Amino acid sequence: MKKRIASAVVLSALLCGAVQAQALKPGEPQYLSNDEITKLLKADPSGMYSKAILSREGGLVMITTRDKSGEGESHATWNDFIIVQEGEARFTLGGTLTGSREVGPGEVRSSGVTGGRTVTLRTGDYIFAPAGTAHRMEVAAGGKVRYIVFKTRK
Repeated sequence: MKKRIASAVVLSALLCGAVQAQALKPGEPQYLSNDEITKLLKADPSGMYSKAILSREGGLVMITTRDKSGEGESHATWNDFIIVQEGEARFTLGGTLTGSREVGPGEVRSSGVTGGRTVTLRTGDYIFAPAGTAHRMEVAAGGKVRYIVFKTRK
């Protein structure tokens, strides 16, 4: 039952993203100002972040803002390419998910990540989390980070 509910939540989030992406006229040249992107940011039901999906062509491109730490996660078929636009966060890459649970096909979340390499991400930094790699972003109390994520299929 929990898997069905989690799958429904993931599907709802993807469908909401599809509605956002449709408003951006897929397949056509696009320009969005920073103000327009900021207006597209929608809070995730989890309350952990806000995101705007900019494209679903050849993968997924989105802008995400966080003022709370995320869960540990791993995606079986998605590579994450992340570029920090502003702010700061600790990022753990690799290691093992602790207390993990499947939230959708190939999508695993956890209470944390043990082991791996932890770095402090700052404006302009880049990180690549290959499919199947545990990772987690942590934001300090009162902090905020905004980043671009390019997601491609493995």
